[in-house]
Amino acid sequence: MALDLTPLEAAAARAGRPGLRARVVPHDRRRGQWFRWSGGELLVSERLIDRCPPAEASALLVDEIVLGRHLARERRRTALALAAVGLVLAWAIATGSWIRQPAGIALGFAVAFHFVRAGRARLSADDEAVRLLGDPVPLVRGFNLMNQDELRVGRWRGKARPDLHRRAERLARMHRLREAPDERLRAARAHVLHDA
Repeated sequence: MALDLTPLEAAAARAGRPGLRARVVPHDRRRGQWFRWSGGELLVSERLIDRCPPAEASALLVDEIVLGRHLARERRRTALALAAVGLVLAWAIATGSWIRQPAGIALGFAVAFHFVRAGRARLSADDEAVRLLGDPVPLVRGFNLMNQDELRVGRWRGKARPDLHRRAERLARMHRLREAPDERLRAARAHVLHDA
């Protein structure tokens, strides 16, 4: 029986990548990516297919596409900041200006802030993905299912994606997924009554 990948294709279209045709590929241990797209083709890691039901896999794909957009925006901002500071530093070195040391420090700060902004981009991408999905549960489940990947170097073992657990915990806390179902229902009713 052929594997139905149309839910992933629909999820890609919902996240802004319409027309992609999904295909399962062997897991690439060096890259550890769940999804890649090339032209009009969506390449899905067989490890993701083995671990995730369709709803969770689709949620992870939506998050990955949204995250790619957010990180691309942050890379552009960082490139502009580095270019501006780099020009000032080059001018300061060429003219022997006193500003070369502060410009060098600013260059280091620009690189450091890139990583801070990239972390924030991951969180805002998760929030946008939840808005697109309409429900945080599949994304949290997908993060938890894929959080089992390990990197092994000799005797050392570590999580392949240590950020997944923190991101899942954050979404569970934000959307009160740990509350009992009747408490969530009461809170939803109170919210609806309050808005009415």
